[in-house]
Amino acid sequence: MGCNRFCQSCAMPMPDDSVLGTDRDGSVNSDYCRYCYDKGEFLHDVSMEEFIDMCSEFGEQAGMTNEQMREHCSKVFPTLKRWKK
Repeated sequence: MGCNRFCQSCAMPMPDDSVLGTDRDGSVNSDYCRYCYDKGEFLHDVSMEEFIDMCSEFGEQAGMTNEQMREHCSKVFPTLKRWKK
């Protein structure tokens, strides 16, 4: 069974509530993971391009090369809530 919930900042799968971010009041935010969003604020104050650069370094952890990860992020990030224009 696959995960159908993804962080709307980094696109990481969020299979359960343990990886969810939190709002300012401490409540769970189901749009963002805890690695991107905590206490109502994004943890990385960067542009989408800068974030793609950061995330491309994790290609190997996702089973791809860093260049493949960069290509993937470049396609997916513009569709996510945080980065949509």
